[in-house]
Amino acid sequence: MQLDLLGKLLALLSAVIWAGAVIFFKLAGDSIRPLALNVYKTALTAAILLPLLLLTGTPLVPPALPHSQWLALIASGILGIAVADTLFFACLNRIGAGMTAIVDCLYSPFVMTATWLFLYEKPSPQQLGGGALVIAAVLLAAYKSGGALPPKRILSGILYGAASMAVMAVSIVLMRPALDHAPVFWVIELRMLAALAALAVMFALQKNRRRQLAPLWRKGSRFYAFWGTILGNLIAMTLWVAAFKFTSVNSAAVLNQTSTVFVVILATVFLKEIFTRRRLAATILAIAGSLLILPG
Repeated sequence: MQLDLLGKLLALLSAVIWAGAVIFFKLAGDSIRPLALNVYKTALTAAILLPLLLLTGTPLVPPALPHSQWLALIASGILGIAVADTLFFACLNRIGAGMTAIVDCLYSPFVMTATWLFLYEKPSPQQLGGGALVIAAVLLAAYKSGGALPPKRILSGILYGAASMAVMAVSIVLMRPALDHAPVFWVIELRMLAALAALAVMFALQKNRRRQLAPLWRKGSRFYAFWGTILGNLIAMTLWVAAFKFTSVNSAAVLNQTSTVFVVILATVFLKEIFTRRRLAATILAIAGSLLILPG
C-alpha cells in the first residue's frame, strides 16, 4: 500500500476512534475537573506505553535524533497535551460534545497558519476560503437565541476550544520533523512524559488537589475516564501520530477533522444533545471549510 494512502487511512480511523473517546471524556468531565482528568489520562497513557516500548525493542534513545528535535518534542508535549488538552476538557465541559466538535474544526485553519509561519507552506486562496468557512461555522453554532446554555458559558467554552486548537497546531508543527528520525511510539511516550512533568507542576499549585482527584475513586467516573484514555490517548493518538509520519501535515489534519461528524452523531445518540438545523448547517460549513483547506 502506498505510504501516503496509508497515512490518510490512519488519519480517518483516528477520527472515528477519537469521536468515541470524546463521548467518554464528556461523561467523565461531568464529575472530574479538566486538569485532574488530564493528569489521569496522561499518566495512564505513559504507564501503558513504556512496557510497549520495551516489548517491541524500541530504543529509548534514538541515535539519529538531534538535540534540537528532543527539545522540540518536549515543547510539543507540554503545549499539545498539558496545555491544549486541559483547555479542550474545559471547552467540552462548558458547551457539550456536539458544539465542541464544531469549534474543533478551527484545528485545520490553525494548522494551516502554523505550517505557513513555521514550515513556510504558503496557503492558497482556496485554503484561506476554507478557513473563513470554518470560522463562519463556529460563529453560526455559537449564535443561539433562547438556548439552554447561558451566552457567557458558550463564549468561554468557544474561547477555551479555540485556544486549545491554536496551541495544538503549534505542537504538531514542532513534532513533525522528529517523526522522520524516531519511532512513533517513542515520540508519543516522550511527549507524554514531558506533558506529565508539566502537569505535575500545574497540579501541585492547585489548592484543592484531593477534591479534584476524589471523583477518580468513583466507579462510574473512573470507567469513563479509563475508556476515554484508552480510545483517545492510546489508540487514536497512535494512529494520529502515525498518520503525520506517512502523509502531509495538512492532509492528515483535515482527515482527522472528519471526527466532527462522528462526534455530533454520537453526542446526539448517547448524550441526548439536541441536533438543531443551525447545528447541522454549522457542521456542514465546518466540514466543507476543512475540505477546502486540504491541498490538491
